[in-house]
Amino acid sequence: MLFRITALLITFIVCQNALAQSAVDTAYIAQYPQKMMVKAFVSQSGIEIEHNKKGYSPNNPTRLGVGFSLKNTVINLSSSFGVFPVEKDLGKTRSVDFQIHNYGRKFLVDLFYQKYKGFYNDDDNDNVTLYPDTSAQLIGGELTYVFNHDRFSTKAALEQTEKQLKSAGSFLIGGGAYHYKLRLEDALGATKNSVNNFQLGVNAGYGYSWVIDKHWLLSGMATVGVNAGNEVNVLEDGKIKLYPTAFARGGAGYHKDSWGIGMSFIVNNKLVYYTSDSFSLTSVNLQITYVKHFDKFF
Repeated sequence: MLFRITALLITFIVCQNALAQSAVDTAYIAQYPQKMMVKAFVSQSGIEIEHNKKGYSPNNPTRLGVGFSLKNTVINLSSSFGVFPVEKDLGKTRSVDFQIHNYGRKFLVDLFYQKYKGFYNDDDNDNVTLYPDTSAQLIGGELTYVFNHDRFSTKAALEQTEKQLKSAGSFLIGGGAYHYKLRLEDALGATKNSVNNFQLGVNAGYGYSWVIDKHWLLSGMATVGVNAGNEVNVLEDGKIKLYPTAFARGGAGYHKDSWGIGMSFIVNNKLVYYTSDSFSLTSVNLQITYVKHFDKFF
């Protein structure tokens, strides 16, 4: 079921980008006149686990990436590579982290495939404890509708492909589906908990972009909601639990006529219950981006 939902969201992204753009209020939103855009970015992402007030973090390298997009087409590609060394005393993390964040005129689409093995904890007076077999997997996606899409530009706020000329905000409503797999171990390497959980839910919130002056923009969006789900092996018996959710994103940017630089973040927090225990899984993505708009390669 989850893979069908993901396939539908990917198809929706392609259709949304291929169709003509909706009309906007030109007093609030302006297009870049150039046809193409390249970007270079530095990013850091991962999954943070919290259980009984104890945090588990992966040891991830900072990534360097590049991207290219062609205006009003489905071409919007980017790739990144881990190029900065990690701290060796924090252990080794093996990971696969694939995310798509598509900012359309009316809809936001977020897709996640994150799989991490190897975590550490340094809460106890800066003493580092390694958990090489602790693992977390998150597969899922969300679709969010932007009500005031003709005045509030998520593209300007988060990817700098448009300009927000006047401050504006919008109510947001959406829903998502997630599948979690989690294995926690104790300091001796024994398995403490093993989770296989599916959730489906709805959320609502608000976003706002503050135009500080002609070049500076500060933006933030947040939604809260509730998911319904449970362990996969008991869902067939109709046993449903409710889980609170939160999703926040934002950024700050400086733009000129043909280039810009921005900092953005995405924080996706979900709760997972297992018997009498609860776990907080937070997907975090931080990025600093430089973009250049142009019409010709030469």
